[in-house]
Amino acid sequence: MAELESLPPPLKERLAHLGRADVVVAVPGIATHDALLDTISRVREALDGADPAPRTVLIHPDGALPDPGPAETQPALLPFPLTAVNRLPGPGENLMEVYRTIFLASNGLGARACVVLGSEPAALSPEALRCLIQPIVDGDFDLVTPCYLRRRFDTLLNSAVIAPLGRALYGKRLRFPVGADFGFSPRLVERYLKPNADRRVPVWFAGDAACAGFKIGQAELGVPVPLQRDPPDANAAVAQLLGPVFQDVERYAACWQKVRGSQAVPTFGPAGAALDEAGAVEVSRMIDAFRLGYRYLPAVWSVVLPPATLVELTRLTQAAPEAFRLSDELWARIIYDFALAFRLRVMNRDHLLGAMTPLYRAWVASYAIEVRTAAPAAIEQRLERLGSAFEAQKPYFVSRWRWPDRFNP
Repeated sequence: MAELESLPPPLKERLAHLGRADVVVAVPGIATHDALLDTISRVREALDGADPAPRTVLIHPDGALPDPGPAETQPALLPFPLTAVNRLPGPGENLMEVYRTIFLASNGLGARACVVLGSEPAALSPEALRCLIQPIVDGDFDLVTPCYLRRRFDTLLNSAVIAPLGRALYGKRLRFPVGADFGFSPRLVERYLKPNADRRVPVWFAGDAACAGFKIGQAELGVPVPLQRDPPDANAAVAQLLGPVFQDVERYAACWQKVRGSQAVPTFGPAGAALDEAGAVEVSRMIDAFRLGYRYLPAVWSVVLPPATLVELTRLTQAAPEAFRLSDELWARIIYDFALAFRLRVMNRDHLLGAMTPLYRAWVASYAIEVRTAAPAAIEQRLERLGSAFEAQKPYFVSRWRWPDRFNP
């Protein structure tokens, strides 16, 4: 492959020395010798019993182990200059370059499966690793996304926007379309190595794979969502996640306008037990932030949102805290309206995303009030209703997308 020529000579030589592999497992976050040895043991156990045993290569950051050892060891080791993927990219960073480096190695080794682990490998059981690998190798799946254990107030941007929006647009019911642990087929790897492949941060591997007709599943990993290193505040998180999401909405418009309804995807592995609760949401602060946004952002919101939505938001500012509820239907339309405004560039996109944050805080407050004493099963049912609402409001979005000047209820 031509792009292999751009790799540093020691890495090309190591790839040539390794020859071929059946499975490539990349662990960009490994930082110590002991952690690497533990990961080696887990990978061995995950693949134990396969007949014949798959030839496996473990890609890790260089420096974790000075001597990669002989190519005949299982798994063979391949040190690469990698950075962790269990975080949002900082200014000037692009995590897609990390993935492309891993994909280059996997493609060069002719692997039948490429797995990237952003979670702490010591927390992942061999069974969880197997659930990421086997569907690719034995089940002809192209992408396996993660299912994490959900705490009540974890990853709320995923719950509020990314998962229900992806379900409605691309027709796949994935619990965590954005994550840090994925399994890729060689077909999908080759797609991301094409000369014209998108080099942005891979927010929605699942959306791209769904639109291209690839086979998608999800794996129960039995671990919480990987901790974000230096987590951004709400404003930064909304901008860093939803900016690329809205770019994908624009990019795949020809695809998602044809999708009707949604389907469950195959899920591998048993669902994990509910987690002990941690953390809380300061509802009063969220409501105050929304009301402050309503006071200072009416001119911005009036450019993005139709009059009927603005009337409902006005009523919401007057609601008592115990009665503060942002309906699923209204929230879905707000997200769709902001996605359209992002496409039309009605204002600076950074300013647009910043104007979303008080509305997102209103959703968080409403959700927190509803689920603060709910059982885990009830929380899942609550999020299922939200996903259904995004689907039900999709015709509204399609109409506004096609006729933005004529459809303004």
